[in-house]
Amino acid sequence: MKEKPILPPSLPDRPEPAERGEELVAMARATQEPLARWRFSGLDLCGEDLREMRFEQCVFEGCRFTGADLQDASFVDCLLKNCEFSAVRAGEAYFLRCRFQGIKALAASLPDCRLAHVQMTECNFTEANFTGASVEQARLEECDFSAASLAEWRHKGLSLAHSRFFRTSFFKTPLAGLDFTDSELEGVTVSDDAAELKGATVNVRQAAELARLLGVIVR
Repeated sequence: MKEKPILPPSLPDRPEPAERGEELVAMARATQEPLARWRFSGLDLCGEDLREMRFEQCVFEGCRFTGADLQDASFVDCLLKNCEFSAVRAGEAYFLRCRFQGIKALAASLPDCRLAHVQMTECNFTEANFTGASVEQARLEECDFSAASLAEWRHKGLSLAHSRFFRTSFFKTPLAGLDFTDSELEGVTVSDDAAELKGATVNVRQAAELARLLGVIVR
């Protein structure tokens, strides 16, 4: 069966530059209206309450969301480039047809988030919490998930490339069909019987590392 393509964000040719971005966000928050077709550059929303905010067909460049509360927020048809999302709280957030490029999200908390038709490139998710995420049609390329929790994922159409999974938790996340051969895979956490690893594609060096999880000594 042919794999379904990842749909790119549907963005306007010329999104409107947001001259007073913080004021626009505050107004949308107060009226509970979505923000649509805007280009935000250098937006500072650190520590802001953005729960249930809706962003549609927006471009974010060099924006800061550090420590913001994005619980139940949604991003649809958005491009997020070189933005800071470290320590955000974004449980059950929804990302549909979004592209993340050069994102820094250290210790970000996104449990039970939903990702559909999402591309992540050159992003740093060290110590991020994605436990319980639902992922459909997504590609993770040149991303760092060191010490992150990707536990209990439900995924379909997920692909990986040139990414780092060092001390990453895959507890109760089935890895069948995923190709780790050009990525770093070391010190991961899985169940005692390592059932999560069944059907995953790894290289020889990775296989020797993973064998230790089963108590096998490779010489």
